[in-house]
Amino acid sequence: MSRLLRTQYTLVYPDYGIFQIVDSGSEDRDAPLPGKQDFSAGERSVFLHSFQNNVLVRLDLESWTGEPPTLGGEWEGSDTATITLSSGAVDIAELTLGRQEAVLRLPAPGRYQVRVAHRNRRLVSKAYQALFGEDTDIHSAEFAAATRDLEGLEQYLAQFWAA
Repeated sequence: MSRLLRTQYTLVYPDYGIFQIVDSGSEDRDAPLPGKQDFSAGERSVFLHSFQNNVLVRLDLESWTGEPPTLGGEWEGSDTATITLSSGAVDIAELTLGRQEAVLRLPAPGRYQVRVAHRNRRLVSKAYQALFGEDTDIHSAEFAAATRDLEGLEQYLAQFWAA
């Protein structure tokens, strides 16, 4: 039976509707851009796709001893890929903001399966678009507060285990 070793979460800015999970030791963005797909994978990284680019999303990262249990129905979609993490640490790359370094440390460098899942992408995208009306002042305190209320509702999960 697989067991959870470590978990960490962070808020991520989905620049241009995407962000990347990447090996800390790699400067390459080797995954192709996901386009309309939920995610895309390369040799050392995974891109995740959001339907919006203005509200912070929550990303939970987990390290497991083996394949984790199947995800429940509350997740709207998931995919699995195999990537090489030669440093044994995971960074989050936000295209214009740079990297959040070593957000998750894995047991050792090597090849890992990573299962990525998402939920509430459409919900947050629609709620954010609904904030815009005829006389919306996007610089107002009310608009900023309404945007902050949406932060973290769009969620992603990345589960890692040795390949």
